[in-house]
Amino acid sequence: MSRVARWWLLSDLHLGVADDDPRGAGSALSGFLQREVLPASGPQQHVVFVGDTFELFGLAEDESLARLDSIFARHSDTFRVLERCAARGVQLHFVCGNHDVELARPSVAARLSALLSPSEPAQVRVHPWFLHVPRVLVAEHGHQHHALHRIPEVLRAAVNGTDELDLPPLAAWNAHPSRSRLGRAGAVARACLASERAERRVREPEYDQLLQSESRRLALDGITVRELACLSRFRTMSALPVAATRMALAAAGRRAAGQEAAAAGRFARTLEAHGSAVAWYVSGHTHRALESALEACSTRYINTGTWCSDVRGRGPDQSDRRVFPYAVIDVARDGAASGGLRYWRPGGG
Repeated sequence: MSRVARWWLLSDLHLGVADDDPRGAGSALSGFLQREVLPASGPQQHVVFVGDTFELFGLAEDESLARLDSIFARHSDTFRVLERCAARGVQLHFVCGNHDVELARPSVAARLSALLSPSEPAQVRVHPWFLHVPRVLVAEHGHQHHALHRIPEVLRAAVNGTDELDLPPLAAWNAHPSRSRLGRAGAVARACLASERAERRVREPEYDQLLQSESRRLALDGITVRELACLSRFRTMSALPVAATRMALAAAGRRAAGQEAAAAGRFARTLEAHGSAVAWYVSGHTHRALESALEACSTRYINTGTWCSDVRGRGPDQSDRRVFPYAVIDVARDGAASGGLRYWRPGGG
């Protein structure tokens, strides 16, 4: 196969100002980039971080900028390798997740570009909603299909920042300063009402203008983008039982099974119905690395799991925490795409 482009995709590093995760996502990423990405040859090289790369959620604009600088200082070796990648012509993509939606703010995105590629800022791209490579792949973090984490007006963050956006229900529960269950329950109730109102605004003409602008950036027609924006919807009556179940399982030391493949199937089939089918749908968010076929369409699904210690699922990264999941997709000259889920070990193998 005559390769014209290679895409590496990984997610959920959760890099923060502390460096106490025993799995060492930052240092592992540095090794991965040096041993896998920098030695690779080819005209087009792309590294995609499919959300929750950084811990930024819930911060005001100035706080987000300061936090990003602090993360850079804490993981300076990792960021220097990313700088080398950008200087070598590797395109760096950051898809916003629920933990780093602040990257959608133009000022924060600009700071990230300045940190990683000061001489050529265009080498760093931030995708507030999802990344679309025609006929090849779609990459979104996945939280938009999870009611407890969904931010309906995600594109408004890229225009006005996120100060105007209320916390999604689960974030409201975790971020509420009160230790009282009653206080937290009140915060969740207010977040549910705010999410309901936001869902209504997504279907109004004002937000449709943002969708039309985003459709041009995504190289998709406006009707397709509008349908994708409405594929999932927050509803209080269905979200609250899910939240209660999740809290009960967490209290028992268990986790709820995800429904991410169903959402991926809806997304992929919508693209296919509008003549924009892709070979791969890639997401993160659940921390469960897996690859599978999707029902009733030709697109394959990959979840890139996590590089932090909160590993879920049944993959080899569960039994051996020195194994890190990622996806690689090669694009041939004729447009054919091949690849899949892979696992990388710092010591080889």
